[in-house]
Amino acid sequence: MTQSRQPPPTQHARKRSPLPWLIFAVLVVVAGIVLVPKLLDDNSADTGPEPVAAEEQDPLLVAVQKCDPTKKDVKLSDGNRKLTANGAGEKATTGLSESAMTCVFEAMQVPGQLRERMYSTVAADGQLQGDWPGFTVVWTNDKAKGLKVTVTRN
Repeated sequence: MTQSRQPPPTQHARKRSPLPWLIFAVLVVVAGIVLVPKLLDDNSADTGPEPVAAEEQDPLLVAVQKCDPTKKDVKLSDGNRKLTANGAGEKATTGLSESAMTCVFEAMQVPGQLRERMYSTVAADGQLQGDWPGFTVVWTNDKAKGLKVTVTRN
């Protein structure tokens, strides 16, 4: 009996596609990009949105640069923590116009009710005080001398 010498049948090596591993790797990277910043966020979203003034340049500096480029009637002092603005009155030859004073108030985000209160004050009221988040204001308003405002950062 003669046996035929044929090699034993070879099993076909099945090649696996790298596609599932590639998809898995991409998903891991995307998950890392999305989740890691949220995990490292220090819960800043829990404190609520920051005031607009905090997100921008220093509002006191903006008020001086934008509203009184000559720096005659708006001055900073106390390490840029205090702003003094002098509005023009009927008898005062110097001072900010009403539109320039409005510019100062807008740059510092003074609430509308507080602005109205400042403009409606008369000399007999004397020196008054108000505040809004981050700032305190003291003012006098004399029709002849104008509105004098001192804003201090808290």
